[in-house]
Amino acid sequence: MAILKAFEPANGWLSNTELAELTGLPKPTVSRITANLTEAGYLRYSADRAAYRLGTSVLSLGFVAASNRNLVVLVRPLMQAFADRHNVSVVLASPDAGSMVCNEVVHSRHMLFTLRVRAGSRLLIGQSALGRALIGSMGDAERARFLSKLSHVDPQTWSSLQEQVSAIVAQMKRKQYCVAAGSLEQGTNGVAVVIDTPDQPHSYALGCAAPANTLSVKRIEDEVAADLLALRVRLENELSVSSNSMEL
Repeated sequence: MAILKAFEPANGWLSNTELAELTGLPKPTVSRITANLTEAGYLRYSADRAAYRLGTSVLSLGFVAASNRNLVVLVRPLMQAFADRHNVSVVLASPDAGSMVCNEVVHSRHMLFTLRVRAGSRLLIGQSALGRALIGSMGDAERARFLSKLSHVDPQTWSSLQEQVSAIVAQMKRKQYCVAAGSLEQGTNGVAVVIDTPDQPHSYALGCAAPANTLSVKRIEDEVAADLLALRVRLENELSVSSNSMEL
């Protein structure tokens, strides 16, 4: 990121020597990074100038960041309304290695006890409905790669999860949501759906949880899951409209 930021604000042509001076990185390190960034399309190289400038692929990074901000701004009041209506905690999360990182968390204003999570918290991917929904939404090849990485990053989670993968995938295909009973916290039930953003499928998971005595599996199936699916559709539609507006 230091290399990319060095081109701000004018995006002029910069050589490896100039980039090394601006970033404080050793020139061999800069040369290696600029070669990789050029191959990925994030930098353009001019042989005549022996210098680089930002490539068009950097625009996609800006769009992803804008899309993420748009989603959080859009979803927070809807999450709060959902939490209050169903007396639950609601979490928007995204995957990072073997965890789901909580991007936004809201709690019902009527709850006596809430989940011990907040924005920035990490949830083990195999224990939460959020992580299970994500795994269940992947294609076979993507899921195999993901679980292979998980087996190295977090062998314990992978070991406890691998026997349940088939059931998780079947549930997501059949219902488009995933229910987790008591796997995140003892006595807590949860349900989650996956949100596709315009630039990437299953970018986020959106879910809710509450003590099992107020959020039974039957109540999830009869009432809460349908509302969560409707919220997912609304968010995906509004993100699509926002994306089309940015492209015009």
